[in-house]
Amino acid sequence: MSLFPSVGRKQPALRIAWWAMTIFLTIGVLMHLFPFYYMLVMSFTSAKELMSPTPVFWPREPTTVAWKLVWAIASRDLTSNFATAAMLLQHPLWIYFRNSLFMTLMTLALSLPATSMAAYANSKLMRGRLQRWTFLFFIGTMMIPGVVTLIPSFLLTRNFPFPLPVAPNWPGTETSMPYLRIWDTPWAIIIPGVFAAGNFLLFKGYFDTIPDSIINAARVDGGSEFNIFRRIVFPMSIPVYAVAAWSQFSGVWESYLWPLITIQTPEKQTLTVAIARMVLEFTRAQGGMDASAAARNPQMERILAAGLSWNGLVVLGLLQTIPVFIMFIICREYLMKGIRIRGLK
Repeated sequence: MSLFPSVGRKQPALRIAWWAMTIFLTIGVLMHLFPFYYMLVMSFTSAKELMSPTPVFWPREPTTVAWKLVWAIASRDLTSNFATAAMLLQHPLWIYFRNSLFMTLMTLALSLPATSMAAYANSKLMRGRLQRWTFLFFIGTMMIPGVVTLIPSFLLTRNFPFPLPVAPNWPGTETSMPYLRIWDTPWAIIIPGVFAAGNFLLFKGYFDTIPDSIINAARVDGGSEFNIFRRIVFPMSIPVYAVAAWSQFSGVWESYLWPLITIQTPEKQTLTVAIARMVLEFTRAQGGMDASAAARNPQMERILAAGLSWNGLVVLGLLQTIPVFIMFIICREYLMKGIRIRGLK
């Protein structure tokens, strides 16, 4: 159903409103597309042209040096002309990409079943006070800012299950209690993301709309709760799983602060942290200088000579968004249609 019905659209007031809404939406779309367009333009612009104070909306001399440079950085080819830029990363870029992909996919593989089953249990298996208090407990985690839980979460990765700098000793002894250290491992990213309160609320709201008569009929036929969930509830909930998977994939893939704190070994770092550190190194070398001042800085001169400027960093940013875009393509049908109740055939 269109926002403005076709009947009576020729009336002056309705036509003015229709054109105003069309122009407003067009401007909104262009504003959202402009940053992506500018990133593409920068990726084909030379380093010296980008260092000029004049904004570049179209390169005077388009070049693919930034893409070649990123290939040298990704493979860490120290024998090429881009060896100076390639040395900004301690390891080839594909290692960081692999780390991010492993952490993200493992988080989804553990989080979606755990969160959806918890929501199903709260929606269809619990009743009365237990259901209310369990729901409030799960949703209550959304009310606490992440900054507040940052230090306790970090201490838990160091000495799980004790949120303390050092694991406590057994009473009256000098022997420490058993603890598990997942700090500086991929599991420090994966395990905290197993339960997502936002996805729990999403699944719970959808499961509440499934008629209890369907569940009860399956129970009468002798189906266990797990089989009911696997054969009936899960096929009906594919749109919800797609939305939950998309939102959590984007969040885990693009997370920066938590991996920066918990992952200290360079070869275990995520792609986001690696690219951010490259940007930091380039910013330190640049120091807010213009092209003439940069030429007098030996470190900046070497980096510019290698072809690294914001063009190469923009290419890295574009490459980082490819998995998110692929995930969007996979889930686009359900993301566009939204969540709707699907009946049984």
